[in-house]
Amino acid sequence: MRYDTVILKKLLAEQDKKLHDIQAKILSQIYYVEKLNFAQNESFYWLVKRLKLQNSLPPTRGWPMSPDILLRLHEYIAFAKPQKIVEFGSGVSTIVICDALRQNGEGLLYSIDHLEHFGAQTLQNIKKESLENFIDLRIAPLEFWQGEHMYSGQEPAFWYQRKCIDDIRDIDLLIVDGPPGLTCPFARYPAVPALYGRLSPNAKVWIDDANRNEEKEICKTWADKYNMNVEFFPLEKGLGILTKMDDLVNS
Repeated sequence: MRYDTVILKKLLAEQDKKLHDIQAKILSQIYYVEKLNFAQNESFYWLVKRLKLQNSLPPTRGWPMSPDILLRLHEYIAFAKPQKIVEFGSGVSTIVICDALRQNGEGLLYSIDHLEHFGAQTLQNIKKESLENFIDLRIAPLEFWQGEHMYSGQEPAFWYQRKCIDDIRDIDLLIVDGPPGLTCPFARYPAVPALYGRLSPNAKVWIDDANRNEEKEICKTWADKYNMNVEFFPLEKGLGILTKMDDLVNS
C-alpha cells in the first residue's frame, strides 16, 4: 500500500471520529432540550389544573418564573398556608400566589415592583381575576443601597426604595425574583439583610434563577451570615430555598 494512501485513510478516520463526536453532542443537546421542554409542559399542565382562573396566564417563557417553580410555589402555599408573603418582582407569579391564597381563603401578598409599567400590567391581570383582596401591590423605585452588600465595586449598588416595605412584618414567605441582574452585581442580595428581622419564626426564603453563579453565591452568603440552611433544586432556572437553622432543630 502506498504511503500517501495510508495517510489519507488515517485522515478520513480522524474526520469520521470528529463527525461522530459532533453528532453525539448534537443528539445529546437535542435530548436535553426535549427533556427540559417536556418537564415544563408537564408542570404547566398540573399548574393549570390547580389554578381557579377565568383567563389565561401571561407567558411563562423568558424572564418570568418557569412552570416548574410556579407549580411548586402553588403547592407550597396550599400546604403551608403562609399568612404574609413578600415577593420582589411582580408578574405571572403574582397571579399564581394570589390564586393559591384565595383557595386557602386567607393570606396577603405584598408584591414589590420597581417599574410602574409592569406593576400596572400585573394589577390589571389581578383585577381580571378578582384577586384584589389578596394583594398589596407597591411600586418601589430603585435607589442607592447603603446597607450590607456583597458588591464592593466603585459604582453604587441599587435596591428597592426601603420606605415601601418599612411597615411589613411577620413575613412567612419571602420570594426573591428581582431586581434584574443587570442592576448591579449581586443585585438580589439586599433582600435578606433588609427583611431578615421581619421574618416569622418558620419563614422560608425562595430565590429564583439559582442556576446562575451570582444567585448561588448570594444563597451561600445568606446561609453563612444569617445561620440559615440552603437547599438547591435543579429546576429549569434553579431554585434556592433557605430556612433558619433553629427552625430546623425545632421541627
